[in-house]
Parts: sequence; C-alpha cells; structure tokens
Amino acid sequence: MKSSTVTIEVSAPARYTYLDLTEELERTIKDSGVTDGAVIAFCPHTTCALLINEWEQGALEDFRNRVLHLVPEDVYYAHDDLERRTQNLAQSHERQNGHSHVKSMLLSASSHAIPVAAGEAVLGRWQRLILFEMDEPKNRQIVFHVFGG
Repeated sequence: MKSSTVTIEVSAPARYTYLDLTEELERTIKDSGVTDGAVIAFCPHTTCALLINEWEQGALEDFRNRVLHLVPEDVYYAHDDLERRTQNLAQSHERQNGHSHVKSMLLSASSHAIPVAAGEAVLGRWQRLILFEMDEPKNRQIVFHVFGG
C-alpha cells in the first residue's frame, strides 16, 4: 500500500470568501502514485470549513447569505467575552470571532474522505473541493493524505 501526506498553505482574499482547492487535490493524488484508494482532505483550523459542492457564483452567494443569516456577527458570543473566557487565550491575536467558531461547528466540515479511482478523485460532475473562510483571512494549512494501491 502506498501512502503520502502533503500539507499546502492557502489564504482566502477576505472573510466569507471561497478558494477552489480541487486542482491541489488532483495534483496531490497524481504525485502520490496512488491509482485506487482514498484521499482525506483535512483543515486543522476552527474558523474555516472544507465543502464539497458546485463552484457556481449564485450557489456560493446563496450559501454565504444563509450562513450569515443563521449566525449573525452582531449578537453576544461568550467566546468573545474576555471577562468571562479563561481558556485557549493567546492575547497577541485575540479578537471577536465567536460567530466564526459557531458557523464552523454548525457546518462540521473540517475533513472529507474522497475515493480515488484510476488515479483521480471520484467527485460528481460539478463537485469541487472548496475552502470557506469565515474569519479574517490568514495563512491556512490543508492536509491531504492519499493512500491505496
């Protein structure tokens, strides 16, 4: 069995924007030499999400608007209350991003397992691997682990 793990670094241009990671996924599979197996795409960050869906501007806009409607920024979040919060503090970068954490928890999209057949990701006709940034843009790591024969 072959196995390969690759970490890439990406950065979305702004909050609530998307990055299409499908080409990076496909390149990682090709470079691994795996022809049949699976690839796990994992995002080790708590304020962005990996989505598999259609890269179509109307659909992406609709999704962004629904997420913003469900979890607005202008309400109280205990995560942002530094007089109450006592865990996971790093004063050098603390900011009000409780809404981003809640959005990420609702989406529950930190990883996807994608089949690999004939050396390619098995995605639907219009499916793409997409990063959705829900916080201030910054460098993000995406881990691809490809395994199989």
